[in-house]
Amino acid sequence: MEKKSEYTFTEPQLAHILALQQQGASLSEIAEEYQVSGQVICEEIKRARHFNEIPDVTMRIYFMNREELCTAIDIDFRHERVKIRNYTDQIPLRAFGVVTEPDWKDFEYFLEERCFPKTRDHAKEILKELGLPFYDPLLIVEKTKGYMAGDQQWLLILKKEA
Repeated sequence: MEKKSEYTFTEPQLAHILALQQQGASLSEIAEEYQVSGQVICEEIKRARHFNEIPDVTMRIYFMNREELCTAIDIDFRHERVKIRNYTDQIPLRAFGVVTEPDWKDFEYFLEERCFPKTRDHAKEILKELGLPFYDPLLIVEKTKGYMAGDQQWLLILKKEA
């Protein structure tokens, strides 16, 4: 029987932990911030990547504003479905603005908005620098984390681990 941690962080806390880790904070620094052991932080990071409660979801995107979670997006590529949870009341900081039940087209538009335009000058050179053979918004945001000039929002992408 698998031993469960006595700690269960909220989704915004998990996103914050993952953001800190991605920005280079050590496990001990994160553990100190949350006043728990490094082992607990390791367990929580592992738990964040095992979102088995939703069978067909294979990717979760945390839409972040700096280190704060704004929207969690669960993606089911097989059925082309997305489900979101907003963690802010500030409409401009939400991934889909006022839309609370986005469809696949909304998701595709969201990805396109978080990367450079397909028609941009020197797009082929940018793709080459990113190591990508063709323009695909999902592949681009996986490489760039969806950072855009002029805002503090970015994407923390989690792929389901078995």
